[in-house]
Amino acid sequence: MKRFLMFIGALSLLVVVVGIYIMVFSKDKPYVLSDYPNAHWRGGADGGQFVEITKSERPYYFVQIRNDDGSLWDEGWLKFGDENSEPFTVDNVLFFEGDGAIFLQERKTLSSDKAKAK
Repeated sequence: MKRFLMFIGALSLLVVVVGIYIMVFSKDKPYVLSDYPNAHWRGGADGGQFVEITKSERPYYFVQIRNDDGSLWDEGWLKFGDENSEPFTVDNVLFFEGDGAIFLQERKTLSSDKAKAK
């Protein structure tokens, strides 16, 4: 009986090792738009949007928000920091709510007029 239990234990261990060996531990490919290679996906599996910074005139940045099919959802200027601050990047964006509301560490609103950007 003891040998049988040792055999079952060793067989179970072997199955676990083989199972781990054949599993694929690779990262998912990034979600990209072929027509907009600089647009970065911000969101999760249940939804999100693409964010692209198309113009950079520190501290003003022109941002375009695109749906997952590449169609334009919203666009506008936002002011981020000042001329001596770190530049604004897509990594600063948490999510886009719609109606011009873009969330960084605080809520910002996209503006069609650079002078009115906050």
